[in-house]
Amino acid sequence: MTHAMPALMKKDWPLHRIAPFVRWTGEVRVPTGYFRKRRYIFDQIFVYVLSGWGEFQIRNKWIRASAGDLMLIPAGTPTMLRIGDRESMWFRFIRFDYDWAGDYETRPMDSLTPKARRYPWRTPAPPKELRLPLKIHVADDPRIPVLFDRVIQEAETKAPGYELMVRAGLMELLAILHRRSRGWKERVGSQHLHPEPVRRALAFMEANAAKPLTLAEIAREAHLSKQHFCRVFHRAVGVSPLRFLVRLRLRVAKGVLWHEAATVKEAALAAGFEDQHHFTRVFHRLEGITPTDFRRAVLSMDGAAQIRLAQADSLQVRGPFFTIPPRSS
Repeated sequence: MTHAMPALMKKDWPLHRIAPFVRWTGEVRVPTGYFRKRRYIFDQIFVYVLSGWGEFQIRNKWIRASAGDLMLIPAGTPTMLRIGDRESMWFRFIRFDYDWAGDYETRPMDSLTPKARRYPWRTPAPPKELRLPLKIHVADDPRIPVLFDRVIQEAETKAPGYELMVRAGLMELLAILHRRSRGWKERVGSQHLHPEPVRRALAFMEANAAKPLTLAEIAREAHLSKQHFCRVFHRAVGVSPLRFLVRLRLRVAKGVLWHEAATVKEAALAAGFEDQHHFTRVFHRLEGITPTDFRRAVLSMDGAAQIRLAQADSLQVRGPFFTIPPRSS
């Protein structure tokens, strides 16, 4: 019994009909001097280079991929890979179809045989509206490594609902690359540029600024290891998580100090400092002024000057703006 090809397999199916299926993910360290013979690829492959470099032959053209580069090897492509003699190559990959066409256990993903082109496997073609470059440098976008991490982790752990998570991560990756290829400029300073783990960590720190948070607790909230979380957070926000947390606590303390009846001890406790003397030392080291002098200076300002001070303070750390409440009249 034969089955007609589904409508989704047509080349003109629109973007909103994309239902990508992740077939295989992983991380590879390729040694120096490695050479892989020509192989015919049946599915799509995203390759994100973490370090080193190598050269892929795609459609009889050699393309060099270095750290921070993201490559797309299209389905139905003969390809080879070679690594130089001086430096190995470390990359992560996601192999997928634009619609389900069989997993890696029931359908091959590539073949070394010269007759591969005549195999009956039909990989869903991408919509003609989808613009994806063969290679693009994405080191400036902190979302890319996080999306790779999420898709690979979910595909490996297979927690309940992982199919939805890997599909959501891959669809976000496709959308980012499609927008960049169409010349879309993300709004600088937008909170939406922060990857999801960083947004979770920022919200968690904001909601618990007065508590004695540890780096392990914050990383756990972001669903990342401590070491990797620190790298992702610093790349996105510009400072370490603990440095950001200290700045956040100082903003909370400043909000308290704006009120005439508040004391330095109350500001320290509200910001999560158990010791007033420690709070004073940290405040003076980072702000160049003691909490008492800051409070005296702020209370002597008029309303417009206070607003300008609050706006300037909110820009000291890249990330969400935390509003400093004005003192009551």
